Amino acid sequence: MSLRSQLEELLPELLPSDPAQAIKGTELIRLVRLRLGEEYSDASLRYHFSFMASEPDSEIAKVERGQGYYRRQRDRGGKSAARGLLPLFLGEEESDALNCRSRALALAVRQYDTTGRGVFVFSTSETGSSWTKPDLTVVEWPEGEWEGNALVFDRSALERRRMIGAPMMGIRGVCVACMPGGEEARKDFFRTLATSRWAQCGELVIVGELPDDSECAELRGLAAEFGVGVICLEIAEERLCELPGAEEIFKAGDEECAALLAELTPIRLAAGRVKALEADTGETLGGEFGALFDWLAACLERGSVEEYEFRVSCY
Repeated sequence: MSLRSQLEELLPELLPSDPAQAIKGTELIRLVRLRLGEEYSDASLRYHFSFMASEPDSEIAKVERGQGYYRRQRDRGGKSAARGLLPLFLGEEESDALNCRSRALALAVRQYDTTGRGVFVFSTSETGSSWTKPDLTVVEWPEGEWEGNALVFDRSALERRRMIGAPMMGIRGVCVACMPGGEEARKDFFRTLATSRWAQCGELVIVGELPDDSECAELRGLAAEFGVGVICLEIAEERLCELPGAEEIFKAGDEECAALLAELTPIRLAAGRVKALEADTGETLGGEFGALFDWLAACLERGSVEEYEFRVSCY
């Protein structure tokens, strides 16, 4: 039985139902070890806690703006209450504006997915934007080969990176904008700058029609000054509105997805500047960033990225 399956059976017995009595991660690891033994590392257990807590239908939930885990409450129908993570992909009623933005976000996720990068999707707010976290984190993994449904790292390449002190992976923070213009384009640019300062690089992805010449020139000037990359996935507004919903795009099979992405024309307006990642970055950032770095650590520890996580780590 996989660790995930074992935790699904075990955690409801260990977790309190009251968030005020939430168990901290270290204590939960201790309790799990009493039942499962020493087979799994702390990093692997932390990753699974964070990952499962990010899923709306999981038994485990994480305290909002705090530390600790508790048992997720169910509604009267026995279903878990949806919380936080990717509400735009859950098939709920959406306004036209959110519907458009959710399609843009789904297209950006799948575009990065096809280039062989891991994508971590942060939870969204009601307005679909945040000034404290990017929409996505895109991971450029070390060398590896596909074995079945998993990207398996080249162990010797990983050791060489460790020996010479090279980065184990590339990490960029990405914000997605749906057809912004004028002031909105500048706002999205600076939102990308603000939410990606911790990463090696920040990137703004515009999904929709290419901004006019003056706006492109302004974005290039801002990019040159602040080091944020800018790329446009060009598609006519009418066609974007005709595409399937975000959930369908997100879950589309490879062939169907390839057909959708073929309608996008990637245009690079500016390349971002890459800087070194601070060694303690994962420790100084809180909230969902903890789930991101737990995921990264678990992937490196086992030496592979499974297909499900390779697309989006938290869904």
